[in-house]
Amino acid sequence: MAGSIAEVVAKTPLYRDLTPAEAEDLAAGLELRRFGPGEALTVQGATSDGAYVIASGTVVVTARLPGGGESAIAELGPGDLVGEMSLLMRGGRRTATARARGDVEALFTDRRYFEAALHLLRPASLKVLRGLGLTIADRLRVIRGRSRALVDLAPDDSLFRPLPGGEPYAAAAFDVRAFLPILPCLRDFAPEELDTLYSMARVEHVPRGASLAEEGRACDAPRLVVRGALLLGQRHGDRIHQLDILGPGRFAGVAPVLEASPAGAAILVAEDSTLLAFDTARFVDLWRGKGRTSLRLLEAINGDLVLSLNTASNHLTRLTAQARVRDLAQA
Repeated sequence: MAGSIAEVVAKTPLYRDLTPAEAEDLAAGLELRRFGPGEALTVQGATSDGAYVIASGTVVVTARLPGGGESAIAELGPGDLVGEMSLLMRGGRRTATARARGDVEALFTDRRYFEAALHLLRPASLKVLRGLGLTIADRLRVIRGRSRALVDLAPDDSLFRPLPGGEPYAAAAFDVRAFLPILPCLRDFAPEELDTLYSMARVEHVPRGASLAEEGRACDAPRLVVRGALLLGQRHGDRIHQLDILGPGRFAGVAPVLEASPAGAAILVAEDSTLLAFDTARFVDLWRGKGRTSLRLLEAINGDLVLSLNTASNHLTRLTAQARVRDLAQA
């Protein structure tokens, strides 16, 4: 490996916002591991215990397909992450297999060390947590783009559903603030932290069929579903290809806001819903903060992004398998 662990850290995109002192602090918790040709860094289905940053060499990532076989997901090189989900989800399983193509050196971060650093609110760990979220958001955008490409290539009727529609929504009165501790993503928030979050938002009651964001356009606000459900999809004329359904406790439009990028999917109201629409500037400021409430928000957002990425990856795997079956039938 060329250079010290701290020097490799300083050149890694995930750690680019770290100060020299923060890079040194982070390097103290990393372990250099070496892999030979064909050796696995991660194995799909195995218990995840940490993540790797590739220091040198190339890693090929694959996922199993329904009915057998594997599909190549990515080819990764120096500075890229492998198995980063383990830093965000306790007790999870590996979602893909990563094998060395040739000799590989990688820096390993133990999940327990990372959790301890977060508990102490060490600045380097908070910055890395934000970087992990943005990395997942970027992958989510890429995967949804690949899903659209596959559907555009063979727009089978079975892939679409009608657009939702409905009458104006007469919202029943209820105490939205009192409902927040019930939502899964907010269960770790203290009452005063929930007050901070609630003060940043307006309550929206929206009818079935309303559009909150459109693919390729900016989102006006990040939102949280309190009651009801949202549909994420890609429009094809008067029909929509469904990518995900977001129920109570799920965020919508967060990734485009944090990335300052267009939405990768339309966000439509699947059923009459009550939402929290956050003030974008205050939401981003809290996400960039250094205190306990910022950590709670980071964890909630990243957990939601992981759920979205898992759904998107599984959906892309199904589309890929269907495309292979179709190609074989046409051969």
